[in-house]
Amino acid sequence: MSWFHRHKAPYDVRVERTRSAFVFSPTSALAVRMQAVTRLASMVTIGWLLGLVLLSAESLLVNGRPSRSPTGAAPGASSEPGLELDHVWVVVSPNAPERSALRRAGFEISPDINRHEGLGTASLSVEFENGYLELMWPDSSVKVAPNLERAADKFRQRMLWRSSGWCPIGIGLRHTRPSDPALPFPTWSWTAEWMPKGSEMEMLIPRDDTRSPALFIAPRELTDRQKQAERGSRYHHSLGCRRLTSAGLILPGTYRPIAALEYLEGLHILSIKSGDEWLLELTFDDGARKKSKDLRPELPILIRY
Repeated sequence: MSWFHRHKAPYDVRVERTRSAFVFSPTSALAVRMQAVTRLASMVTIGWLLGLVLLSAESLLVNGRPSRSPTGAAPGASSEPGLELDHVWVVVSPNAPERSALRRAGFEISPDINRHEGLGTASLSVEFENGYLELMWPDSSVKVAPNLERAADKFRQRMLWRSSGWCPIGIGLRHTRPSDPALPFPTWSWTAEWMPKGSEMEMLIPRDDTRSPALFIAPRELTDRQKQAERGSRYHHSLGCRRLTSAGLILPGTYRPIAALEYLEGLHILSIKSGDEWLLELTFDDGARKKSKDLRPELPILIRY
């Protein structure tokens, strides 16, 4: 028996008594027709709504799993992408004479020099509560491992960016969840003597890319947020910057963004726009003071605070 027959109500017709017999009233017949039409319309509406529910349920399933938002989260789940900005670097001349631009701007530079054994580079840093800015350079006194000679050469090319066509900028990310995010493009990893044993740097750019900024996910062992907050609290920058709240890249007009760069832009981790040459835009404390400083020509960095 159909749904309609199980729920069909008997006609309730009014009749008029005539002298000869009972006959249907024209008014009653019209009411019966209207009642039937109303019920049919209700059934159509219910069917239409049921169809929408089924279509919505089907749209949430792709290959047997819940469909995901651009951030990688299931609908209704946390929109956090599982990645966030950890630090940025710029490759500079040996021993970083460009550091003077940071001092003039009002940044206090850490006195520690970091030596990346196996990679052939050294660096200094400006520390904040939630991240840091690093100036890195190829250092002939730092050992290069045989399996990392190609990586060391890449840093030399980045140092010569004004003539080599390479990008001098690196964007380091950190995990914010226990599990690694599923990325929509291939990645590769490397490790070096200076890194904690068993840890790896995950690269988001193709191995043979000679034009893109370095995009990578730093190992969890090097990205503890509490330790970073403690380091940042030791320094007091005269221009008042405490937290690195956003980063953006100005791209040369001839450069076409790779998939990883567009992915990070889609997650709102990094903004990108076209310009004349490579430029790193850093915003501190959400730009609360409405001020900016351009560190060019020494450094391709524009700060807002």
